[in-house]
Order: sequence, then C-alpha cells, then structure tokens
Amino acid sequence: MLSDSAYFSQFGIWSRGHQPNRGVPDDEYREGLRLLIECVDSGEIDSLDSQNSPVAREILAIHGDKRFEMNSNWVGSPQGWICPCCKRTKVQISRVGKKGQILAKSVVHHDHMEDVLEEAFNAAFVDAGTTIEQVDGRKLIDNMSSAFGAYDAVLVCEDCNNADTNAKKMLAIPREFSFSIGQIREFIKPQDHQPHLIDELQAQAAWEAAKNAFVLRMRIIKAVAKAAATDAHWFEPHPKKFDPIPVYGYGNQGLTVISNWFSSEVVVDALGMQTRVSKPNVSRWRDGSVKKARAVPSNYLALLKSVEYKAANWDLFPDDWRCPICQRSKTQVVYVGDKGEIRFNVPATGKAWRDTPRICNPCFKVLIALKTEVKEYVGDFQNSYSFVTPNELAAIIHPRPHADHRVLPAEAKTLLDKIVERYVPDE
Repeated sequence: MLSDSAYFSQFGIWSRGHQPNRGVPDDEYREGLRLLIECVDSGEIDSLDSQNSPVAREILAIHGDKRFEMNSNWVGSPQGWICPCCKRTKVQISRVGKKGQILAKSVVHHDHMEDVLEEAFNAAFVDAGTTIEQVDGRKLIDNMSSAFGAYDAVLVCEDCNNADTNAKKMLAIPREFSFSIGQIREFIKPQDHQPHLIDELQAQAAWEAAKNAFVLRMRIIKAVAKAAATDAHWFEPHPKKFDPIPVYGYGNQGLTVISNWFSSEVVVDALGMQTRVSKPNVSRWRDGSVKKARAVPSNYLALLKSVEYKAANWDLFPDDWRCPICQRSKTQVVYVGDKGEIRFNVPATGKAWRDTPRICNPCFKVLIALKTEVKEYVGDFQNSYSFVTPNELAAIIHPRPHADHRVLPAEAKTLLDKIVERYVPDE
C-alpha cells in the first residue's frame, strides 16, 4: 500500500526523473517537497497524512475552522488508520483540546520490560563491581527483552495510551507495569471526539488478573540481569527479530520513493508539525540552566564495552582524543544515561566542518539547538554546520565532565543575533 500509493502519484512520477543525491539544488528539493505535499493533501498519497488531507478536511467540517496540533505518528501513518485498541478512525479520534486546537495524535504503546531489564542489568553490573565487559551477557538482555514483554509495541490513539497511565495512577500500580491493548479495551468507554472514560472496577479486575504474572516477571528479570552482568549466563548470540510500527520513518517503515529525498523529520514538519499550538520554547537552550550529572561508576568502561557497537565506537578514538569544540578528554565525554547505561556519543559532522570531523554529543546538542532557533528567524535550511564555525560554537560553551554543557546566555544571544544578521537564504 505504501509503495503503490506513492510510486504511482504525481510525486512518484516526478521523482523518477530526478536524482535524489545529497547536495541536490534547493529549487529541485523544494519542488519535490511541494509535489509531495500536494499529493498527500489531495489523497493521491494516502500512506501519509497532513493538516490539509481529505481526512483533515472531514475533521475540520466537524470541529470548525481550528488549528491542528498533530504529532509525527499521526502525520506518518495512513489516512485510513484505525486505532487497534478502541477501534476508532482518525476522524473519530480527533477532538478539541484545552487551547481550542484540534488534537490529532497517536502514540506507540509498548510494554516497559525492555527498559526495566536494561535498568536491572546496569544496576547489577555496577553493584557487582564487574570489571570485564559482558558482551554476551548484554546480548542476552537484548534478546530476552521481547520474552518478558506482555505484548508487542503497537500504534494506538493518544486517548488509549493515556487510559493506561490514568488507570495505573488511579489504582497505584507500579510504574514498570503497563496494560496491553486487550486489557485497556476491557475498562475504557470510547466516545467519538472525547477522552476515554475509565471503569475503575474493570481496571482493577484487569490488574488483578495480570498482577501475579507481573510479580513473577520482575523476580525473574532481577535474576537474569544479575547473571548477565556477572558472567553467570547461558547465552549464545543469534540475530534479533524486529517488528516494525506502521509509521513512516519508524524502524523499517519507509517508502523509498519518498525517503530518497526527505527524512521523516522534513516530511512531518512539512505536512503537519508547523501547525502545533503548543510550540516549544526554542530559546530555552541558552538560559544557562543545566541538569545534574550522574556519577560515572569506576567500572564504566567494562559496562560500555559490553555493547558491541559501543565498544567499536570507543576503539575508533585514541586515548588522547579530545573533543575539538569543548576540549574535554575521551574519558570526560562519557556520561550515564537515564537507564544507568554508559554513553559515549561522538557524532560525525558535515563537509562544512572538514577540519572538525567529530564532536561530542553535548556540543552537537548545542549546535542543533542553535540551528533550531536560527530557523525561527531565517526559515529552514538543510546544512547543520555551514551557518556557524567551530570557534563560534566553542565560545558559547562552558564544558562539564560527564554531563551536558552549560551554555553561556549572553554569549549565546550575541552569536544568535550575529548569525541571523549575516544569514542570506539561498535564492
């Protein structure tokens, strides 16, 4: 359906006569994006959605001439998508929010056991003081995540996902647990254009039916995590299965005729995201506030190298490597993630920064935050590096070991004004 819908559209016909290589002239890029938008808006391409699609026009006819607030999953999923939990269509799901906007949102609902298992592994690794990487042990964790899950990840409407959260709060259920869509369906009372009402007695019954299995899963997870982290496991690796979500850009869900030209971010922005009523504060990145860093354990390198791609990434850089922007050492670039995992992220830069091929992730985050705010003033542009120099970026950063940078507010504002003043959009 995805391939046929786009391949035989006017955009598909146009794309076959052009070369979607990097560095494509901006006029061709804009023409292709304009045609894609037209095809989605007309319904010729129905595997994506937009604020002007036939479905959107039907929604506007019901709610009146209001602004949409769409999320990327809504834009990236087919116009004919039906929530598998409450069985409502996109038209039925749509409703008016507190700010008078039309809410059009869908969410990937998933069991949290994958996160719970990773957290348990990282905690057991640190507690045991393991000093040798446990590559196969970590692969065991990755492989067994789906085994502990009560259901596969699935796209649902935001109201169904919220019903899961609200029922757990109502009944004081542990955060690690989540209801499946079959269980949610038992205690929600769906209505068109309204949030779900929750039958508390039915929700309690669903929890009681699932509680014993959940407690057992948690007990086994702790035992498996300890075994994996202390080289007491039984696992011999084999390839992991992947089940995609039917959203453009998610996992393997892509459409070559479109993805050759545009990333999922560009498609979502063009078709729906610019209509958000609740817009993010794009200047918050330069207010000088910082998140407290988590302490890095003494056996961090063994934990990091337990993940093969992280070990390979670490070994790419010599021991005396420093980030060319913030000048932090290789060890100082390491930080602890939200699940207790060890991170060492060093993104590659573009051709405009040929002499600065790699920078640390906190420097990259500051760069992208700066670009996002610049775009508010000058419009969209493709290159994430040519608009600013490495020295300019370095001048607005106060580095911190094992943490995101503190941005210098006055210097950041001065640089922002300087870039906006000198920036001339391509004709």
